[in-house]
Amino acid sequence: MSGLLVDETIDITGLICPVPLIETRRAIKRAKEGQLIEFIGTSAESTSRKDILLAIENLKQELLSNENILDSDKWRIIIRVQKE
Repeated sequence: MSGLLVDETIDITGLICPVPLIETRRAIKRAKEGQLIEFIGTSAESTSRKDILLAIENLKQELLSNENILDSDKWRIIIRVQKE
């Protein structure tokens, strides 16, 4: 567990592409500078995880955590929002 206190959690478990990517972009757009956003998905959605990580990089957001959730088939990505 990351131990970070997040401002918003986006649960994309069970969603198929491109919905997780769309939800990621929406969350970043509406967030304020410095807010922490957590994205939670399932390991079966490895394409979504990769797409989200690429979007975070392309949108120049700060990746704080990219981890599997113990005793679960879920993963967690946490970012700090950077506004240009």
